[in-house]
Amino acid sequence: MTTKDELAEALQAGPFCRALSAAARSRGLSLRQLQYRLGAKGVSLSVMTLSYWQSGRSLPEKPESLRAVGLLEDILALHPGCLLRLLGPGRPRGRGVRSAKPADRLHRAWGFPAFLPSLLARLPGGVEDPVRKVDLSESLHVTADRCVQRIEVRELVEARRDETRTMIVAARSRPGAPPPLISRGDQCRPGTVLTLLEEGFSLTELVLAKTLGRGERLAISYVQEYPRPAFADRHHRRIAESVARYRARFVFASGAEPLACRTWRSRTPEGATTGWIDVRPDLRRTVRLARRNATPGVHGLHWTWE
Repeated sequence: MTTKDELAEALQAGPFCRALSAAARSRGLSLRQLQYRLGAKGVSLSVMTLSYWQSGRSLPEKPESLRAVGLLEDILALHPGCLLRLLGPGRPRGRGVRSAKPADRLHRAWGFPAFLPSLLARLPGGVEDPVRKVDLSESLHVTADRCVQRIEVRELVEARRDETRTMIVAARSRPGAPPPLISRGDQCRPGTVLTLLEEGFSLTELVLAKTLGRGERLAISYVQEYPRPAFADRHHRRIAESVARYRARFVFASGAEPLACRTWRSRTPEGATTGWIDVRPDLRRTVRLARRNATPGVHGLHWTWE
């Protein structure tokens, strides 16, 4: 993946830290140079603060910091607002603030998108995060015309509390393109579905086949289908919380075998893309990806036909 391609993808999908880091690399500017140019525009920031923003250790929240982000867009020759839109809502602070850890995990997994809080607020049960995923596997099929029509998902989930009956599934395509929606399931069914077409994002309340007690597990499976086939040269899974085992299977139709495939991951949702490893499809035109104790972040595969 070229620096230009990585920047375009980061600006589209986030998170903020990855987009900022990719933009700085694309323009060949160091943290010290960014600090100097911000100072010339009347904003004083430490190199450490900029480093924290690039690594995802912290996010700009204060008015002066948000002003700095707007100036960085100009310094880095980016479209106005493209970095600001990747920032999520300000975190609650002070005494009496209820823990937002479940929501934080979901926000972090998707790069703190600004639209997510209002969408989550529309779910009947809110964001209780009642289950954790013990095992996760998925199968993606690439058609002869290089499109993806469905993703088959299997999960082993464990209830965090008694009377657990639902869980949340988030999905995303490209902005303006319909996201994949759950069409059918085994031991579960889709309940409330919220879709934000302009962001290509959806939230589905998945109703489990039975009510679980705390610590009880249930194996479920479901199919996510794209309303219209989507061209794909990559796929990634955002993992919000550590999973004991993650497996993915990529099946390419006859005539759509890629020339090259590379697995990759970022160890945290905000981290830079690392761990690029070349892999080849087997005789059945299938690539398999497996991770034990998959950490929060993004795990995926990129392929090319040229």
